Amino acid sequence: MVNAHLRSVIAVIVMAAGCMTVGCSSEPQPAELTAAGASALISQRWSRDELNHFTVTFHSDTLIGCGVQNDLWKLVETEDRGFTRSTYKLTEKGSKALFAIDLKESGKLHEITLRGPYRFEVTGITPGSQPDIRQVEIHWAIDWDKAPAEVKACVPKFELSGSQVALFKLFGVEWRFLSYIKPEDVTAPPQGTAVPLDKVS
Repeated sequence: MVNAHLRSVIAVIVMAAGCMTVGCSSEPQPAELTAAGASALISQRWSRDELNHFTVTFHSDTLIGCGVQNDLWKLVETEDRGFTRSTYKLTEKGSKALFAIDLKESGKLHEITLRGPYRFEVTGITPGSQPDIRQVEIHWAIDWDKAPAEVKACVPKFELSGSQVALFKLFGVEWRFLSYIKPEDVTAPPQGTAVPLDKVS
């Protein structure tokens, strides 16, 4: 009888020790970040007008005149220390369609920062610099059917797309979309560690 009781006590101690070693927590384990999950988190941020301002750079000799004609921007002259500076500023209508502009009279290297709306696809998910980091590659393009008519009139469709790498971090059991990564900051994943994708568009 004593031996039986002793054996049961030892068994409990062994189980407790095992739990301390490998973990017997009832806490839910975090799920791996999937393309569908990443897509939902990105769409959530974009719906709040966050992290959805993408800049495109291109050459055009007709862009400035087209934008003025369509009331997207106007020429504004400002004086600073006796010098007059001319720049193009977004109009009220333009501010609803675009986030920012930097237009060049030369027609070279115009910069337009877009607001969307976009269509996008997750094209890859790879581990980052830490175990709780994921790098999510996306390809985005303006949703041409929903884009403002004035923007479509002035900017070619093929200029309104691009690729980004989004940074996700695990907080507890939840993944969060934090920011975008510069190409030079992307961590090359160890071979064979890419996360399988379920295609999302």
